Amino acid sequence: MTFDNQSPDDPPLTRLPRAVVRPSAGGHHQDGPLGRLLDLSAAAPVIEVRGERWSGKSTLLAGLCRQAADGGWTLASGSGAAPSLQGVPFGLFVDALDDVLSASGDSGGADGWSEERRTLLSGVFPTPGRPLPPGLSGDPVGRYRTFRATRQLLESLGASGGLLLVLDDVHRADEASVQLLSYLLVNPPAGNVVIALAHRPRQADHTLQSLLNQAVAEGRAQRLSPPRLSEEAALALLPGDISRVQCEQMLAASGHNPGLLKAFAATRTVHGGERAPVPLPLDLLTDCLRDFRTLSPLGRLVVQAASVLGDAVDPDVLKDVAEIDDEQLRGAIDELIREDLLHTGRFSRRLGFSSPLLRAAAYQSAGPGWRLGAHDRAGRRLARRDSGPVEQARHLGHSAVMGDADGVDVLRAAAAEILWADPGQAATWARTALDLCGRTHDTGRERLLLAGALILCGRLRDGLATLESSPRTLFTACAARAEAAVLGHTALRYLGGHEEARVRLEAALDTAGDGCPEHRALLLGTALAGSLASGRTWPDGRTAELLDAARALPDTGRGWASALAASDAVRAGSVERAGALAAEAAALFDEATDDEAARHLDGLLHLARTESRTGSAEAARAHRERGMRLAEGRRFALSVTQFAMDIAAAQEGRGERDDAARHAAAAAWAAATTDSAPLLANARALCGRLGPAGDRGPLRALPPRPGEGVAAPPAAPAAAGPPRSELGSLSKRELEIAVLVSSGRTNQQIARTLAVSHKTVETHLGRIFKKLIVSSRAEVAAMVGRSSGVRHRFSVDRMPGPALQAG
Repeated sequence: MTFDNQSPDDPPLTRLPRAVVRPSAGGHHQDGPLGRLLDLSAAAPVIEVRGERWSGKSTLLAGLCRQAADGGWTLASGSGAAPSLQGVPFGLFVDALDDVLSASGDSGGADGWSEERRTLLSGVFPTPGRPLPPGLSGDPVGRYRTFRATRQLLESLGASGGLLLVLDDVHRADEASVQLLSYLLVNPPAGNVVIALAHRPRQADHTLQSLLNQAVAEGRAQRLSPPRLSEEAALALLPGDISRVQCEQMLAASGHNPGLLKAFAATRTVHGGERAPVPLPLDLLTDCLRDFRTLSPLGRLVVQAASVLGDAVDPDVLKDVAEIDDEQLRGAIDELIREDLLHTGRFSRRLGFSSPLLRAAAYQSAGPGWRLGAHDRAGRRLARRDSGPVEQARHLGHSAVMGDADGVDVLRAAAAEILWADPGQAATWARTALDLCGRTHDTGRERLLLAGALILCGRLRDGLATLESSPRTLFTACAARAEAAVLGHTALRYLGGHEEARVRLEAALDTAGDGCPEHRALLLGTALAGSLASGRTWPDGRTAELLDAARALPDTGRGWASALAASDAVRAGSVERAGALAAEAAALFDEATDDEAARHLDGLLHLARTESRTGSAEAARAHRERGMRLAEGRRFALSVTQFAMDIAAAQEGRGERDDAARHAAAAAWAAATTDSAPLLANARALCGRLGPAGDRGPLRALPPRPGEGVAAPPAAPAAAGPPRSELGSLSKRELEIAVLVSSGRTNQQIARTLAVSHKTVETHLGRIFKKLIVSSRAEVAAMVGRSSGVRHRFSVDRMPGPALQAG
């Protein structure tokens, strides 16, 4: 059985069989659900499979085909979206029956038919050497006679063993095919003929849908829907290096849609929200763009303009971005809703995409130059209506120019606002603000913000370099000194420099006066976290000092301090005191919002560890899972690694080795995106101890990172990690430029670093964008970040030129 003519409806789940299966001896069916259904074909000659895009309709049809073939039935299948038959009248039926008729010598069991009947059928199934009949559209009698002849043909094909006629993507069928199918619903073929059709209900022809509803009500049709994807089935579709917490998030965000879930897994991202669309792999992009094939030029323009604006599109702004008038906008919206690409909100006039993948595909299919202009138009329109900084920054990041003081203020404010929600985006905006303000207006605020975002993302060396390049005047304020000290200590500790981190933090504590209890509490808590990580002893008096100073912190900050103190008490053997401190911390964290808790995830981690050691296993499990969810949702790579390793260790203790191996692999993947060699070594060692994740899905290999001096244990399997093939198409010079782009260098800085002209850099950058199918420097940086081996191979630190790092 061969598989071809992939339906765009379910990428890339399955293909429908196009083979002709002859009846077996006796023509009996095997038992099973389809066998019982086919036995009832006289009562229910139509099977309707309905569901939204990527929900598994074609997979269900393929299952029907396999079961019918096992029962000896003849199969004929076609698709309303067959590219070679677009615009061909009756294309759906030609696609389905052409092979069957060819295998039957074009007779289909109709050798005794009259020449008139053959001529009528040639209007549906063109035959070489036979003239086409007159057009059917203006001849109702001729159309009826042709439809009746087609029904008789189907009866002939099903006379020996039965015929299963499978019609996929009926919502894409041409008008003549819909008319013929409507006739067959009202006048179904006699005998063992079953018509199985699949379509999307929101795009179905209204008359056809009404006839299907009537047929179901009268028992002439049976309606099926793809089964809801279970959690276990979802895990089987996902790679083994995605944590169960993230699996559950992907399953919920996909609405249990298998195609959407596989797309999330392919990009390791839950698409949607107001973030910039993540570039889709080429095969997934191609599948999505099939839904754009029939759009008019105006419809394509408007859907691309909508993709620039996000998931909640204001029609007034959309009109300005697309540069069209009201009448054109209304016509395009009608078309896009009819094609189920956009939908309207229930309680607002805003528009949204029917699927986040469609927005990503629309954005990626637009030209890079057009997108820059669209972002510029959107930014100017939003500035005029005083939109918030984050909404404006999503466009200013693409279109702002040097010397734009207002733009710098917007980008800085936006980066600060989303720092703890999306540090990767915050780093990009802070870097852009820093480039735009120039050295003469560099106050250091952008650098401190940038350093914090980079360190949260796991780019520790870049964060440290940014801190060290900050102007000394920045550190005259107590708050800035404390923040810089905490950031520097965190980066050094994860890089393995515990002693240097301790010395620097002690110096910061010496300069922190008693007049800043809030900042002193942050420094003391950070010092205790370092002590717990390094195993160095911690004086009892300092714990009391920390808890006293923490009274100046918000509730979640006090919970953080109590959780650290509880972990230290466990280490000292004071189990009762540890339990009391943990209970206090738990009460404060449980009352905290996700945004508040995300600022103190290390406290949540230590709380869970203390609860595990003091007999509160279920509380520990809940806090670990909350921490993992927050860390993965905000892309805190360091925290993801730590929570994943803790979850894996707990699962190993409970005997859940498959789930433990999954989380160990997730930890290795996350650690590989950071600069922390010790963290990666620990994650790899855990993977080696637990082995592969059983049948939970494939693990993708993580190559060793050059220059780190950290190798995986000999017994360890290839740990999970970013795919290296993303950058495989780039030349050596293009790789060098991509790495410099990822470090935040401007084109002028790259040109000076590599001793080439500015024009040469622009040319190479254009080639990089084209090869990687991206449209922004941020997307290039993301790909370099995922391919850590390339970043170390072309280390910015070994290149000449300015030492400034960025996000």
